[in-house]
Amino acid sequence: MMEEANSDSQLQALLRLLDDPDQEIYSHVSDKLASYGPDIIPKLENYWEEALDSILQERIEHIIRHIQFHGVEAGFKQWLENEPDNLYKGALLVARFQYADIDEVKLRGEIDYIRRAIWLEMNYNLTSFEQINVFNHVFYSLMGFTGKTTEKQFSLPSFFINQVVESKMGNSISLGILYTILAQELDMPVYGVNLPRHFVACYTKDFLETLEAEEDLRDQVICYINPLNRGTIFTRNEVTLYLNKINEEPQKDFYLPIRNRETIKIYLQYLKQAYHAEQNTEKLKELDELLKLF
Repeated sequence: MMEEANSDSQLQALLRLLDDPDQEIYSHVSDKLASYGPDIIPKLENYWEEALDSILQERIEHIIRHIQFHGVEAGFKQWLENEPDNLYKGALLVARFQYADIDEVKLRGEIDYIRRAIWLEMNYNLTSFEQINVFNHVFYSLMGFTGKTTEKQFSLPSFFINQVVESKMGNSISLGILYTILAQELDMPVYGVNLPRHFVACYTKDFLETLEAEEDLRDQVICYINPLNRGTIFTRNEVTLYLNKINEEPQKDFYLPIRNRETIKIYLQYLKQAYHAEQNTEKLKELDELLKLF
């Protein structure tokens, strides 16, 4: 009890110093408060509500964001070290980057509901093309998911998996990642393909986690899938036609499946475009820090 009282007394003393005009003192206090970690956020939020000074409120908001970001950063480090093949957990971390208070239990439940609906219609004796058609029928026709193709498709709300599940609408990368997550959880070897200006998926012969060498990726693709356009199936020749249309020199990487770790890296790079459009320099700096982890 004595230690708790001393800790609370120290915390109150630090909070009272938050509005100190000396920048060096504020910097020290800010770092000290941030060192308490996520457990201190409720107290900071209460202190924010009591604060009458806008500068003090801004400082509190900055510390909260700092703590939340380092929580996401730690999550990414752990994910990259322990389970980089788990695409859902990577996408969840991206969502937490923007929505610190995301209801993870609710989101997981909603995705499980979609997955079960597809599974009930699925027959694993079907060919890869037939499986894709069953998946597409449930995901797009029955569940009502659709691609956002307007000039605002790369606005922030279109990017995060929780928003895609809620609105049933996403851009090429966010809808493509949800599509890929569901397919993989249904034991369909579907992976991302990093086309310039457009993220698509492909159905592969094997799960990439079973492949030891990157050279093994070359002959893996059975067909390509466009999640933004109701899961339309297309061929390698059509990839080439697309590249020619956008005046992009065909490169072998544009035709290959990518591992889930690389998909999340590309996800963060796409996200930078959205924050750049918003001129959010703080988020851009944080994204650069996350990308360094890869």
